[in-house]
Amino acid sequence: MGSFVMRNNGRRWGRVFGRALLGLAGLAMVPFLLAGALLSSPAAAPRTVDAVVVLGGDGRLSLERYARGRDLVLAGYSRRLILFYPSADELRDARATVPEVVVVACMPAPSSWGEAQAVRERMQAEGMRSVMVVSDPPHMLRLRYTWGSILRGTGLHYTLVATTPPWWPGWHWWASLDAAQFVGSEVLKLGYYMAKYRFGW
Repeated sequence: MGSFVMRNNGRRWGRVFGRALLGLAGLAMVPFLLAGALLSSPAAAPRTVDAVVVLGGDGRLSLERYARGRDLVLAGYSRRLILFYPSADELRDARATVPEVVVVACMPAPSSWGEAQAVRERMQAEGMRSVMVVSDPPHMLRLRYTWGSILRGTGLHYTLVATTPPWWPGWHWWASLDAAQFVGSEVLKLGYYMAKYRFGW
């Protein structure tokens, strides 16, 4: 009788333990499933600003940035377009269609942090008060940390505007290899930025 009770208790605790493990596994999946939405969440609607800033990109995944920035200027949100490392075709098109084009093509260490610093310096030197910053959806959270840090206390304002690239499926980011790689890269870069610029590691 005693051994029967012990076996039943063992099975019961085994089931409880198994369910607990499944529950923990489910909870662990939540950040994974929400990663794309979280990274892209700081994106906002366009607004009138002193300049539209198109950040430099990493090859084919960033091709939408220039077109989005140019279209925002042509839609009347600003007269000025600031480009980081544009291609020859992009520069030719911008000079033919946009009222005022500013090119930033020389930085000691190109990075999102360096781009924000360069724009802040230009804003302060030229009396600009606000910019729209254009980049890809999974880049948004790191940009909010970056631009919020760089412009804090300056009285300068920024708005993040995301592109709508064909490789970005939003909530189902893991279904696209390009999106999954971008998300993984952004998680690592955000951690690096916080370690370096927040804690000075």
